[in-house]
Amino acid sequence: MNPILGLYGLLLLLQTLHIFEEIGMEAYKPVGSLKKYLRVASVLVAVNYVPLFLMLYAVPAGYWLACGGALLGIGNGVIHIVGYLKSKRFRGTLGAGMFTGIPLGLTGCVLLYRLVSFLLFR
Repeated sequence: MNPILGLYGLLLLLQTLHIFEEIGMEAYKPVGSLKKYLRVASVLVAVNYVPLFLMLYAVPAGYWLACGGALLGIGNGVIHIVGYLKSKRFRGTLGAGMFTGIPLGLTGCVLLYRLVSFLLFR
């Protein structure tokens, strides 16, 4: 199996778990409502499946698009760590989501490294 596909699958799993964590910790409150939060989160996760399907069919653009998903994971991890450090709280702040945000950010880093290595040095 292609290790990039495995890492990308892990990233998608962590994104899904991350949404559940954010809902449980009321991270949607700064957005306004749970309904609005779920709309945005659903679109972001759904869009991240496009690179996976392209990579499964060996379309090179999928690997380039997957870099965006990896960057989103990295950004998510950083945002939640900074949010927690600023607020010192998890519930209802940007600190919510830190428990899955850290593995999401780390997975994004490893994935981005693998993608760049694959795209530039194949």
